[in-house]
Amino acid sequence: MILLLGNGFISNEGLLWWEVPPISPNTITTTYDVGIILTGGMITNKLSTESQILTDKTADRFIQPLRLYKMGKLKKILITGGNTDLVVMHEDVSDETLKVAQLLEELGVNKEDIILERKARNTRENGLFTAEVLKKNPKLGTKYLLFTSAFHIRRAEGCFLKAGLKVTTFPTAYKSKAKSWTLDDLIIPRESNLYDNYMLIHELLGYITYKILGYC
Repeated sequence: MILLLGNGFISNEGLLWWEVPPISPNTITTTYDVGIILTGGMITNKLSTESQILTDKTADRFIQPLRLYKMGKLKKILITGGNTDLVVMHEDVSDETLKVAQLLEELGVNKEDIILERKARNTRENGLFTAEVLKKNPKLGTKYLLFTSAFHIRRAEGCFLKAGLKVTTFPTAYKSKAKSWTLDDLIIPRESNLYDNYMLIHELLGYITYKILGYC
């Protein structure tokens, strides 16, 4: 099992198969009314001061919409996600939604162009609660661009469609890399590859479960 699931070539092939191919900003020829960012792993789970915010492994989820906003291809940015950590178990819980909003503002996004949805605790609720916000504010428009990790984009898109929101997806935070035929990837097992396979299997099971329950 270690040789199989720890194999870099096999884990990367699985990710390449599941992740949606990247989209170049240059191919976006229209301006979207709202860019929707799904939280999760963008900020490290540590206490931080107002001037100290530490980004984490999926920070690309807000970097890409920031780029498109700067290019004039996004009018507004909506961040959806509540705090899923249990304070009774962790004393170092940070509010990711607020921290990302603060970072975006510091990096040049107008405060009035940032919308927060802080109740959602999972992907299904991301879709449902975001739909509530947008339907209550029709002046925000109807053209939406959805940002989340590439391996998570299929489930997220399905949840938003079930919630009645037609979105265009923009995958970010890729785990896969270019194909490699080196002996290092073909033969030597690594624990980082075990983790990549764990994440892929976890997402596949989540996608299947959501399908069975009718969430996506």
